[in-house]
Amino acid sequence: MKRLLVAVIALAIVVTVGVVIGQRLWNRYQLRRTVDPSTPLADQCDQVPANASRITLTASDGRTLGAALVGPDDATVGVVLRQGASQRICEWLPWASQVASDTGARILLFDRRGRGSSPGEGDLTKEPDDTLVAVRALRDTGVRRVALVASSMGNSIMFSALPSVRPAPCAVVSISPVLVSGDTHGTVNATALKGLPQNLWVTWETGNAGIDDNAKMILSRAGEEGLEDFRQLPVDTTDHSRQLILNHPEAADFVTQAIESCR
Repeated sequence: MKRLLVAVIALAIVVTVGVVIGQRLWNRYQLRRTVDPSTPLADQCDQVPANASRITLTASDGRTLGAALVGPDDATVGVVLRQGASQRICEWLPWASQVASDTGARILLFDRRGRGSSPGEGDLTKEPDDTLVAVRALRDTGVRRVALVASSMGNSIMFSALPSVRPAPCAVVSISPVLVSGDTHGTVNATALKGLPQNLWVTWETGNAGIDDNAKMILSRAGEEGLEDFRQLPVDTTDHSRQLILNHPEAADFVTQAIESCR
């Protein structure tokens, strides 16, 4: 009887470990799985807002990136979002739809290379330039003022691209800032924080020491450059990136107010 019990326990452990490993492998597969850039949003994402449409971007090196536009066609204010490392546009579409409804802005999201609807090899070093392409594409739709919003690793991309955004963005919003990122192609280091705009907004979780340090670095640089209109919202949590926005209404409202400031 004792041996049978031991055998049952051992089997349960093996099954549990197998399930955990299987789930991790499935999550990794889902993360790496990509679709053609022109794939309908409904075939890529589980939830597609009615005010979202599929577009594609052509990068400077000819690479096609899958993207989406969310919001009214006649918007004069637009937003380019740079999401985090493992995130895809699907995860941010509901947020984009809500912000577009609340502010009247038009939001452009695009999958970074090697993720979602941008298949092929990833290359973080090309993403600052991809961001500039997105800004130009949004302006081509008739938008006159563009805000940049970045979450987590997307901050390294956004702040690296910032000095080359012309005209300058009407607002820059940093969520849970990660300022250095890299892959096998190289490193994107945005700690120089050049070209900070007057209209700068930063929100972050204070329970994450690295993120807390990065946020304070941005605010310190803003002070050194004599910026007078920057806003900050530290949140007492460890929730990061999307979770900061989803779980803390004050952070979500903060980002919405930043976009509204472009009107």
